[in-house]
Amino acid sequence: MRTASSLLVVGFLFTSGALAEPNGSVFTMSRPAWRLHVPAGYEPRPEGAYDLLVHFHGDPATVQRNVAASRLNAVVVTANYNGLSSAYRRPFEEAGLFQTLLDDVAATLRTYPRFGPKATRDRLAVSSFSAGYGAVREILKQPRYVEAIDGVLAADSLYASTAADGTPEDEQMAPYKRFADLAAAGEKTFLLTHTEVPTPTYESTRDTADELLAHLGIEATAVDQKGRGPLRFTRTATRGRFILWGCPGETGDEHMDHFRYLAEWLDALPLAKRGE
Repeated sequence: MRTASSLLVVGFLFTSGALAEPNGSVFTMSRPAWRLHVPAGYEPRPEGAYDLLVHFHGDPATVQRNVAASRLNAVVVTANYNGLSSAYRRPFEEAGLFQTLLDDVAATLRTYPRFGPKATRDRLAVSSFSAGYGAVREILKQPRYVEAIDGVLAADSLYASTAADGTPEDEQMAPYKRFADLAAAGEKTFLLTHTEVPTPTYESTRDTADELLAHLGIEATAVDQKGRGPLRFTRTATRGRFILWGCPGETGDEHMDHFRYLAEWLDALPLAKRGE
């Protein structure tokens, strides 16, 4: 079996996009890998309610720029671990760690006057780029987190080891398949993007996307559609609230575009928007 534990795409981590510089309030958290950001334009909600986006893997400032561009009215945690996908997987094999992160956010915001002691999370979304899927996959193995999470964005960020039959390893795909089923039924939102970057020793984002389409029994439709920046879409598929966007890029820089221009998809997550 070929393994996906040696993803090289982590080398493209800290390249930023051409969006406005972010500002706002940034808070340290109980783990050095985590950072909490409250955007400058955040619009307080009644009784301290807040939506939360947790993003795995990528320059925090770039995430913040994209959140601003997408007009999300949400607080944001960025989580970055030094290493490949296994560096994200190992911490979150501890089933309680994601709850620690959620509790940490709530405790921090309750000390912040813009939220106050009644601060309570409303909607929750999780996103990942590249190797960050290692954390998300572990989180989605836990039913309590699946119940809590309203949306997932995998931005060129779903890989798997290759099984003996040449397909993505079933055990590694199972958490995503379960979430895809919920999204197809309209109960959750699952946004999936892929490039055509080859990964000879493990299953690529194109391979895993095809596996999910086959699982759902749907086929992608060919398109020629322009996105933000240099993004271009050549196929798409939708069932319920499962949405796939396929891009033709085969280089590391084209892979990075899925991070540089996260705003292309962030506004489709089921989170509050400014002005609503």
